[in-house]
Amino acid sequence: MKTVLFAGLYHETHSFLSDPTGLAAFKATAFNVGEAAIANNLGNGSPSDGFLSTALSRGWTVLPTIQMAAMPSGPVEDEAIRVFEGTFFEALEREAERIDGIFLILHGAMVSETSDDVEGQVLARIRAVLERKGLVVPVVGVLDLHANVSQAMVDNSTLLCAYRENPHTDARETAVRAAIHLDELMSGTDVVQVHRPTRYVLPPTGVGSMNEPMRSVLAAARRIEAADPDIAGINVMAGYAYSDIADCGFSFNCSTRGPVAIASAYLDELVEVLEANLAAGYPQENTLDEALRQADALPDGAGPILLIEPADNIGGGTPGDATDLLGPLLATGRSGIVAALNDPEAVEECRAAGIGSEITLRIGAKVDRHHGAPITFSGRVKNTTDGRFELELKNSHLASMIGTSADMGASAVVENEQAVILLTSKKMPPMDLGQLHSQGVRPEEARYVVVKAAVSHKDAYDPIARASFYVDTAGLCTSNLVRLPYRKLTGKRLSL
Repeated sequence: MKTVLFAGLYHETHSFLSDPTGLAAFKATAFNVGEAAIANNLGNGSPSDGFLSTALSRGWTVLPTIQMAAMPSGPVEDEAIRVFEGTFFEALEREAERIDGIFLILHGAMVSETSDDVEGQVLARIRAVLERKGLVVPVVGVLDLHANVSQAMVDNSTLLCAYRENPHTDARETAVRAAIHLDELMSGTDVVQVHRPTRYVLPPTGVGSMNEPMRSVLAAARRIEAADPDIAGINVMAGYAYSDIADCGFSFNCSTRGPVAIASAYLDELVEVLEANLAAGYPQENTLDEALRQADALPDGAGPILLIEPADNIGGGTPGDATDLLGPLLATGRSGIVAALNDPEAVEECRAAGIGSEITLRIGAKVDRHHGAPITFSGRVKNTTDGRFELELKNSHLASMIGTSADMGASAVVENEQAVILLTSKKMPPMDLGQLHSQGVRPEEARYVVVKAAVSHKDAYDPIARASFYVDTAGLCTSNLVRLPYRKLTGKRLSL
């Protein structure tokens, strides 16, 4: 019987957001210590569930330590890192001599107040503990496709295994695949990891797995794996563009049982494929006027027009309260609009007024000065709820972050002759239609749906849409990366 130490530390950090991510943000999303890390994850469709289900089916003894996750947001406060490290390393010191492996659910783009490479820091400390004790124990980590991978992460792990789909419909599956690799490593298989950073930083809108350049690069990686049995796996990591760190950007990683030189040559090939398709990784977006003109020219058809607002991509960390699209759209006088805004103050006003009340609100753009200005909206309070819902897509991008149960906090729906607006107390990425359906909102029946996302919405929203248009607006998840005040991306390329 094999014994595996298990932990999770998951956060995608946006360096330019002013609000830090404290311990409370983790406790609001996922904070499980000891046996709770099993009880609260097993069966929830997350990567943690993928590992735990595989481990238990193989008869392993799982020693849970701590599992923490928070929604994408600003730099993580050191207190949260200290809490994780205190619990995890106490368990590692205590259990090191009896474990056969270590399994970690990570993101790969986590930045704290004092560290640009939290995952590399944790992995280095794990290796130091094992070496001090004279132990050789495989360390396997699951990474998000948007990981900014450092050499320290590679040097101090045995095998890293990244998602292959964006949206992340394969997150749980990736953890299963990683657990199988861990089984092989615990049984004596040896692998070496080869890492290849690149100088390219691509916006989230440019790294969907069904579009170039990701489509060609991922296909080439799968061909190499199929042709060479020595290759345990190739990770194609798109990177997370909003982390202002030296390791930001697109990278490759190959785990091989064979010659390192051959693995390195494969990564050279993949860099060439990326460069041949690079132009598609920097997509051009419409102004709102351009998007509406194109929408007006479409033939009649069923389904809404999606107006995609990547600059306020909640899944990328922004506040979810930008008004730079919604305000001008309402000003056109158009109707049939559905939108969602994160605005706890407005929610409380609606709850105080009560369902059926007529109310005038100042909504949106309250977190910072980067996402527009508050707009006035007068309408009727249609609904108020606790904001909890079950995901309709059980393997969705959102499930990779939080499992299959979601909590938007206290929520309210307001409507007038132009629009139906969902107001939430906690920002929630638009990755599942259950978000709106649970609040009595039918996006399928709208003329226009404002979607605060880059790619992660596609599995949920594309099937109901007549067409979609990306709109260039104000916000810190802009696809035009040259607008952002980077300081640490020496030698990196942000545009064509």
